[in-house]
Amino acid sequence: MGKQSTRHRYRTRREKNQAVSRIVRILLIGGVVFFLLLLIKNWREWWAYYKTYFY
Repeated sequence: MGKQSTRHRYRTRREKNQAVSRIVRILLIGGVVFFLLLLIKNWREWWAYYKTYFY
């Protein structure tokens, strides 16, 4: 059996999928936090919009 190269780290499909799912999870959580911060920052404008169209 040949010696495996040490220059490359070969990863299985499972390891690649776990890495991608971790990145996607971090981006989703960041997006939700960003949206909540925008909502809190401009809550008066959002409340006025809600009262105008849905109240």
